[in-house]
Amino acid sequence: MSRPVGRGDGVGIEIADTVIRGVRLRHDVNGRLAAAAEFPVNLADDNSTLDALVLLRAELGDPDEPARIATFPEGAMLQRIDITGRSGPNLNELRSKLDRLHRINSTVVIEDGPRRWLLLIRWDAQAVRRIEDLAERAGFIDVTIEPSPLALARVAGPDATFVRRFVAQGDAHRMVVRNRLPVAAVGAIAVGHPHPRVEISSVDVSLAYFDDFMTDPALGEIIDRIDERATTTTDSAPDALDPSHDDPEPAGRDPAADVELQLVDVAYPNFPAHDQRSAQRQGVALGAAVGAAGLAGPLRPVDMIISSVAVDDQFDRPWAIEELSPLPAYEPGSGTSGPKRFTRYLRPRSRR
Repeated sequence: MSRPVGRGDGVGIEIADTVIRGVRLRHDVNGRLAAAAEFPVNLADDNSTLDALVLLRAELGDPDEPARIATFPEGAMLQRIDITGRSGPNLNELRSKLDRLHRINSTVVIEDGPRRWLLLIRWDAQAVRRIEDLAERAGFIDVTIEPSPLALARVAGPDATFVRRFVAQGDAHRMVVRNRLPVAAVGAIAVGHPHPRVEISSVDVSLAYFDDFMTDPALGEIIDRIDERATTTTDSAPDALDPSHDDPEPAGRDPAADVELQLVDVAYPNFPAHDQRSAQRQGVALGAAVGAAGLAGPLRPVDMIISSVAVDDQFDRPWAIEELSPLPAYEPGSGTSGPKRFTRYLRPRSRR
């Protein structure tokens, strides 16, 4: 007999090109974590993806809680714009313009105090929908999907400002965070970095850089500067002559060794890095599970603009409105019908 699903129960999944990770949260389990698992996958193949999702669901105990998937494929981009005070029709017009001019077909509305933000997400919406459909076929319940930076920001802690995520070999991204909400995110170079890994920094970040919409190169340049500052701050050791530091830490310490995640009001346990439950492995999945469990407040789904007409079926010929004939309209009953003409032909004609 299955237990009733309540607030605090949810499944979170992180999926990338070569790996899939998942966790299950339960409100009646100490520390909330009920199960965690990880499997290899070939995301380019539907059968491989479906098999991995089925194995993951079985390893998590065939959950009947809502599931949320987080992904951030290569080439994806995320940034926010202020929409405070904008109406619904105005938002729809803005979404249509973003799709037409910048190929941004996915957005999500988030609230941060009195401010409302629109997260702009550039990814392959068709591929994302495909992952969502495969998860439902594998048996997961109430499946929704979101970008990985949105999930990871929920559990990064209130002081986090910059986060690096190394998912797998050649798969990484970086993001600017404020109040556990993503401000901007782009891909990162993962060569030479161990994985899986989460690095959280509290370096000062001026959010004025992100007030206006930016192109991908401009956004990447700003995040590169922040990344360089965060790396310098992390790698530098405190001054040994400074009396405020009784036990200075050595230079070059591992920034992910003591990563601390927060499941809302519960600190996530510090498992060893090789453990499938570790924060380095399951950080994104944990954030997705927090969202699925309803622990992060009301969350709006990602709105995707996907054309229902295939590219090959698009009209590639011009069309025009042709003017009709100026003849008067035909009135029913007027004129001579066929029977009348036949009987008139048989009637004798009067001779003059």
